[in-house]
Amino acid sequence: MIVDPAERPELLAWLAIELEPHGLRPKIVGPCSGPVLRVITRRSDRVRFIACVPAPQERTWAWVWPFGWALVTDPRAIAMIVEAMDA
Repeated sequence: MIVDPAERPELLAWLAIELEPHGLRPKIVGPCSGPVLRVITRRSDRVRFIACVPAPQERTWAWVWPFGWALVTDPRAIAMIVEAMDA
């Protein structure tokens, strides 16, 4: 699989949909060439950001957030992100 920059907004939109049922308030922000996901936490209204960056060694993308990261293909990624956002 080749990492296509056009996939980034679609992946962020998918992640936003996955995070909403967990009480997080995600929104895609930034320019089309480099959007990120702004997430407001449910506990403290703290704002955190999640980026979607290429992981060429794995030929896929990775989610990157403060103090953590996961490949988009990792089935534990959503749970890891939810836990990190609420920390």
